[in-house]
Amino acid sequence: MTPTTPSGGDPRQPSITCTNQLLNKNITWGSTAVSSLFQTDIGMAAEERSSGGSSPSEALEVTEQFGSVTVERHVPRINCPEHIILVVDVCREDGNTSYKLADGSKFSSLYMVKRAITLFLQNKHAIDSRHKFALVVLHESPIWLHDFTNNPREIMSELDELEDAVATSRCDLSLLFDLIARQISLPQCSNPAVAPPPCVFRTIVFYGRSQCLPQFLGGKAVFTHLIQSPHFFLDVLYMHEAPSDENKCEGIFDLLCGLDESGWSYVLEVSRNATKLHNHCGSLLAHPLQRPTQKDVHYTLNGVD
Repeated sequence: MTPTTPSGGDPRQPSITCTNQLLNKNITWGSTAVSSLFQTDIGMAAEERSSGGSSPSEALEVTEQFGSVTVERHVPRINCPEHIILVVDVCREDGNTSYKLADGSKFSSLYMVKRAITLFLQNKHAIDSRHKFALVVLHESPIWLHDFTNNPREIMSELDELEDAVATSRCDLSLLFDLIARQISLPQCSNPAVAPPPCVFRTIVFYGRSQCLPQFLGGKAVFTHLIQSPHFFLDVLYMHEAPSDENKCEGIFDLLCGLDESGWSYVLEVSRNATKLHNHCGSLLAHPLQRPTQKDVHYTLNGVD
């Protein structure tokens, strides 16, 4: 079984190409849609529960080449529990368009992302019930709405209560990462290249504005401290209007790509394409210590005979 292509064009055809100068890599908008169900994550979880964990011999060094920049990771590639911080942008800008499904029904961007996150929570919990989730709302200032829990129903209940809010004139990423740093305690391993951490932290930002450039108005010191940890990961899913001269989609996406200072983040984008939105959330199911770099990702969904 292969993912269907919704009305509105072939997702394999690029519409805009942005260049992330920091990593000297080209990122193509509208690249091949990816699908979910990560058997590696599930299999590794089962193996570790049966064998009791990872041995030092399983610690691997991973090196990837991004243009002229070599990105290295010195951590064991194991399926340790994740503590996932879901950051949901609830701002609705003037003129926001809806998602239109194949049957003609229309839904707001916030409704669609809440549905996609709900499926993400259900599947991530099914893969490994040790994973924990927290919820942050992004508006005028970020709000830590629900602390870490391994019960996805608690997060889903909070999601159901979220409503669109009037868009603000700015988005201060300094406040967001300051809040995250106050709420988490990064693992401290004496030999992180060999010793598996008790958990890793991953922040997934669902950003939905097409007119507001996110900025570090209070500096990047806290963000840099977090992102330099081998046990902290950042992913971004940018949901935007169709790029045009009337909005700032291209500049926003280029800025979000610049957050990937480690080379191991996933920075994804989607316009009003429901299939692609859900496919991207499926790609985020993969464990950050086990998945390939984004440029190497190409998953297909195969039927079972």
